Amino acid sequence: MLETNLKMSFDMNVIKVLGAYGTKAKGFGTSAFHLNEKNVIDAGNLLKPLVEKSAKIENIWLTHTHLDHICDIAYILDNYYALRDVTLNIIGLPETIAAIKKHFLNDLIWPDFSLIRLHNSSAMSVKYIEVECGKTYQIGEEEHIEAFKTDHTVPSCGYIYTKKRQSILITADTYSLANACKIIDSRTDINSVVIECSFPSNMASLALESKHLTPKTLFNQLETLKRENFQLYINHIKPLYLEQITKEIAAYSGKWEPIILKDEDIIKF
Repeated sequence: MLETNLKMSFDMNVIKVLGAYGTKAKGFGTSAFHLNEKNVIDAGNLLKPLVEKSAKIENIWLTHTHLDHICDIAYILDNYYALRDVTLNIIGLPETIAAIKKHFLNDLIWPDFSLIRLHNSSAMSVKYIEVECGKTYQIGEEEHIEAFKTDHTVPSCGYIYTKKRQSILITADTYSLANACKIIDSRTDINSVVIECSFPSNMASLALESKHLTPKTLFNQLETLKRENFQLYINHIKPLYLEQITKEIAAYSGKWEPIILKDEDIIKF
């Protein structure tokens, strides 16, 4: 259920969409989901919606290394360094962690904060943690998160976030939905699903090359599902194609009643 007027409260089964789109543009933020006070999935748009609350983030669960999913890691460390008193854990697949270390927080593109101590503590500013797909990680009282493999141009994963035995599945960037559909069919606790859709259907070749979905490929793959009793949300649309993709989603959606996400939407699950 999308709650446009709901005040964000982490006592409820809600997440906030900090960034809903597939690239940055004026008025459009890239991928990030606020799970609870200390945990986010991806870091494409943290500073603008969270401001100083960014300093409270302790765990960033990365889906993959592309810039629209990692860029605000740099800025929450830079802007709120003096306010932080707890290490920031950057969590992702082994290949994701290796790439962040080598190509991003490497003292060339941005400082290596894993070698910099916190301003108010002897602990380091950043710690890297490798995530294991299929393993459950506790992130709060009656809250846990689990990664699952997805199909993108770089090693990638989606996440299932569970609170009080109810779950939301977020694919992040992917071309094949085979693994996600298998999980959805096997788990009735998943009552909300967020799936990407980046390009219009007349750009199918580019979508395949870049391992993204179009409305046509998205809804064709959903036909394999045995379950229908969940709410479908769509994110990661490229803003340039928003109007076209919105029309195509309406045309191809069939039995589904998808909701297209916007920045700062709140999903109740």
